[in-house]
Amino acid sequence: MTSDENLQKIIYKTFQDPIADLLLKQSNLTRIQFETLIIDLLTDILSDKKLSFYEKSLFRKEKVSRGSFSRTLAQARGSVISSIFTIVLLSYIGVFDKPFEEYQELAEKLRDYIDTIEDKKEGRSQAMLKRLEVELLAGIKTLSKPTSLKVM
Repeated sequence: MTSDENLQKIIYKTFQDPIADLLLKQSNLTRIQFETLIIDLLTDILSDKKLSFYEKSLFRKEKVSRGSFSRTLAQARGSVISSIFTIVLLSYIGVFDKPFEEYQELAEKLRDYIDTIEDKKEGRSQAMLKRLEVELLAGIKTLSKPTSLKVM
């Protein structure tokens, strides 16, 4: 099993990423819901045993009860599912027929960014990482404007 300290470091690192921070600010998840969802997902992936909500709640930045953790997780999951249905609905009525390509390109750049971070350990340049970060921030800001949604 991954140690509790390693899990805590991974969770903390997620909140130090400027891209994740910008995306979170534009999402319909609160910071606490996002933290709770990340804890739930990471502990399930990285732990050898099934952790209880009480055990998962101990990873939160601010300690909360098991019930509070459970309610926040339910809210986060509901928001994610609602977002997925919103995207499907907008695709169904034609809003994302053509413009969705821009979001797909952004998603591909996000994947490149993650790959570059992982490759950085193998000597990838800091300049390349910074360039990708600047491109991503600009793309996210452009696509988060209300006028970016149009029916085609």
